[in-house]
Amino acid sequence: MGARFALEPGRGRRALPVRPALAGAVFGVLGVIAAFTFSDGVDDVAAHPQRLGVVHDLTLYVGVEGRDGEDVLPAARELFTAVAGVDGVRGVNDTRSAVAETGGGPLAVLSADPIGEPLDVVVTEGRRPEAAGEILLGPDSARQLGTGVGDTVEVTGTAGEDALTVVGVGLLPELSHNRYTDGGLVTAATYDGLFDGFRFHAGFVDLEPGVSLDDVGQELGEAAASVPGGEDIAAEPVELPSPVAELSSIRGLPVVLAVFLAVLALGAVGHALATAVRRRRHEMAVLRAVGMTRRQSRVVVATQATVLALAGLVIGVPLGVALGRVVWRYVADTTPLFYVPPVDVTALALVVPAALLAANLLAAWPSHRAASMRVGHVLRAE
Repeated sequence: MGARFALEPGRGRRALPVRPALAGAVFGVLGVIAAFTFSDGVDDVAAHPQRLGVVHDLTLYVGVEGRDGEDVLPAARELFTAVAGVDGVRGVNDTRSAVAETGGGPLAVLSADPIGEPLDVVVTEGRRPEAAGEILLGPDSARQLGTGVGDTVEVTGTAGEDALTVVGVGLLPELSHNRYTDGGLVTAATYDGLFDGFRFHAGFVDLEPGVSLDDVGQELGEAAASVPGGEDIAAEPVELPSPVAELSSIRGLPVVLAVFLAVLALGAVGHALATAVRRRRHEMAVLRAVGMTRRQSRVVVATQATVLALAGLVIGVPLGVALGRVVWRYVADTTPLFYVPPVDVTALALVVPAALLAANLLAAWPSHRAASMRVGHVLRAE
């Protein structure tokens, strides 16, 4: 009988708001799961800046406009090698950058010249450049140039020009003249063929997992000071791209929407439970007259609440995960950032007991009314 109350709308005076209750339960669960799935994506970006192309921890600025440290530090490679030897440092990328001309406008070109482990460049399509004549483009630059993986782009630098093959699209480390979504990454050999200098010269320092600047700051300073002029070079923490703060600022909005949908769902389910006891009291009274106990009357209402909650969970959970991922995919494509399917394990683990508990708490008062029903009075009235 409880399952019938939950799923059978009935007619006339005994009609029950079954469809609104089921819809409310589904949309409530769907909204909660979708919101927390989306929020998990935001938390993932905050905890893993590499989703936005931040693949190094520290930056050593050694030169600008073709000169290293006002000519005090010509041995930048020696400095980077000394820093790469510090315990806790995975590697240093000797990064020179300059602006080249292409058929689609200017293009910031960065060199990939690792000492130790190469940077884990975030590649969204294709692969990173490994040989001369190859380039990885940022997504905005690829879109601006109208090129993709396998295409060729004509690049003209201060020392020459070359037709570079696009082998990948990905997110790049930021310097003062490029964002993480624009520019191109090439090997040192390709860079040397295009440019006879640089606009910026920096070392991108990649630390071991769990190691911070506080842990290796003193050793880095000593390593830099071992190179003439290196005592004037300080390691600077990487600034996170602006989308990190922008995404964090909207993190609470989906949660507010989820709370609103959950309240609507509770209202719809509670209304259905109360209405069932009132409009089907004759059926309950007949069953009481032929032997149904007070406890069984309570179980009828509790079963109705449980069935509504289970229906919401069975339909709402997978749809909520799917909706949350679709919205996060849209955000990832428009930001852009490296998409990782979000999943809030905590929310998925708690939503089942929370929904069942909430539904049965809502059933407490209607079940009490059903159990305390005056059977004779109801039957005489009918």
